[in-house]
Amino acid sequence: MPGNKSTSASTRVDGENREAYRGPVSFILLHHEGCSREGFHYRVEQDGTVVELLALDRRGQHPGSVGIVLGGNFDRERPKERQLEALKELLLDLKFRYPDIDLGAHRQVRADGETSCPGKRFPMREVADWFKNELIRARDEKLQREVESQYSPRTAD
Repeated sequence: MPGNKSTSASTRVDGENREAYRGPVSFILLHHEGCSREGFHYRVEQDGTVVELLALDRRGQHPGSVGIVLGGNFDRERPKERQLEALKELLLDLKFRYPDIDLGAHRQVRADGETSCPGKRFPMREVADWFKNELIRARDEKLQREVESQYSPRTAD
């Protein structure tokens, strides 16, 4: 589901990390624009656009993770519904690629407790519950649609 490559400031990682192979992927970590971190793999805009910022085989901000930043400051506002739907679609695609991957919030890996990222108003519990309980159903529905589209009889025009 990656979109167009971008060269925004949020894609910067130092030269060593930019060239470093990431190694095994264990987590998807969610961030918001209010977080000053950089080195994200994807950005999900408020209108639902998903932009690939860094190749998945490159190490981002946190080793062993895929970093996703969502446009907006969720300490002040809740994400838009279309943004959450696009995030879920991206999470589904990443789960296909990395079946054993887990989902977490940036604040969960910051031991100093100095961040609320992805924000106090971000529905992390709702998204985590969907990831844990609904993602498999969404995966099965997506696979069913793909199979049906490939193997359904076509009508002649």
